[in-house]
Parts: sequence; C-alpha cells; structure tokens
Amino acid sequence: MMLLPDFDLPARPYESNLTKLQQFWFQPSFYGTEYLSDTPAMFVGNQTIYGALDVPLLRTKLYNDHDIFLRLLVDRVRYEIPYWKEAVEERGGFLGTRELCSQAMEQGDNLLLFPGGGREVMKRDGEAYQLMWKERLGFVKMAAEHDYLIQPFASIGAEEAYSILLDADDMQKLPFLKVIKNTRLWKKFLKHGDEIPPLSRGVALSPVPRPEPFFFIFGEAIETSAYRKKIHDDEAMAELRDTVQEAVEGLIEEGKNIRQSAPKQALWRRFLKQM
Repeated sequence: MMLLPDFDLPARPYESNLTKLQQFWFQPSFYGTEYLSDTPAMFVGNQTIYGALDVPLLRTKLYNDHDIFLRLLVDRVRYEIPYWKEAVEERGGFLGTRELCSQAMEQGDNLLLFPGGGREVMKRDGEAYQLMWKERLGFVKMAAEHDYLIQPFASIGAEEAYSILLDADDMQKLPFLKVIKNTRLWKKFLKHGDEIPPLSRGVALSPVPRPEPFFFIFGEAIETSAYRKKIHDDEAMAELRDTVQEAVEGLIEEGKNIRQSAPKQALWRRFLKQM
C-alpha cells in the first residue's frame, strides 16, 4: 500500500524569491474569491503552456490570503523525472493515484488537479485555452465518492507569455524523432508524440516569458453529493464531468473579457510584449 508523503504546512507568508519575481512580472489579479469555501475542495481548471508560470502564483495567493493550501496531483511520467519527485513532495504535492488521492481527501486536504494532464500542457499552435479532458472520469468519481466540492477556476495570461515556434506536429516530421519512435522514451514519456514539449519563444527570441498580466477567475463550487451513489454509473459521471468542464470554459471566457477591459500596462511592459 502506498502512503501519502508526510508534509508539514509551511509558515506564512508562503512565497519564494521566484514567486516574488513572478508576482512582479505577471501582476496577477484574482476574481470570484467570494466563491471560495471553508470546506475542503478539489480545485479543477485549465492547464496552460508548460504548466509552470501560473500554478505557484495561484497556490501562494490562496494560502496566504485564504488559508487554503493546495496539494498538487502529479502524473506518473513527470514524477519519475530525476529530482522532480523530491521537489514536488517538498511543496506538498504527490503522485496522482486513486489510492493517494483518497488518503488526502480522508484527511481533508485541498487538492489541485488538471484533467487535461500532460497533453494540455504540451500545446500545439492554435490550442490556447482549449481543454483536453478527453473521456476522463477519474477526478469526478473521486470527488463524488468523498463528497468533495469541485471548485472550478480559470487561468488567463500564461498562454500569451510564449509564442510557439515548433509544436509536436512539426517536430514529428524531423528526422531525429523518427529514430526514437520505437523506444521506451517515445512510448512512455512522450506518449507516442502526444507530450512533446513545444519549442517557444518569449521576449524577442529568448526563453524569458513576456510580462503578460495574469488573471485567475473562480466560479461557484459544484456539489457532488447527489452523485455519491452513482460513481459506477459512467453516464452520470460523464454528466458531472461535463458540468465541470462547461463551468471552466465559461470562466475562461469571463477571464478573457476581464482582460479586455483591464487598464493599460506600463509602457515598458507593452514594449516587451511586442518584441
């Protein structure tokens, strides 16, 4: 039996030097925080390109200002990256199995997960803000089984921080990738090409992300108690999943509208965004 990694809540204010830099660079704004609950919840949202720019800001804000510490569920492929497991567990995350997820819910932890997984992170050109949840039902079954609230949210801004130069479709045409198509790397870690990271640029031709403003939008929490006795009914679970997906998609559109009406940024920021 796998056991949930031991973890002690960090002292507040909870922020690293990197998070402070991200806060300065991206100037995050948060909307709909009145929908946040004191009851433990499963936070479900859209995964943005590379998945690393916005998550630290979200977790820091919720813990420092709302006493909500989010434990991140990580997929097995990334968990096996050298040193990544230790870094994840040090920050309260854990391998996203049903067994460990159940243990976390039984002790009332707040969870953060992205049903789109690695495929949603590894964007193709033109896929910004698209949810790629496929037919996944595991997360709603876990929420319903443990009578957990599902807290939908959207993250806006990170998709514009980079421009994709080559995506997975482009790179699969390159000769060197054809050589590895029968290897373990291709099948297990790159998921037959689904999870090839895009080659992108930020400011000018550098990897520095553009100073785009970030917007996080929370919606009304979704009750799962009515589905507790239906976790083996895939049709009912698909209905719950679609309800969550529609909520997140609605919040994405709301976030885009908020961004449209936001005040203009400082001139130097606008200049860097155009590079």
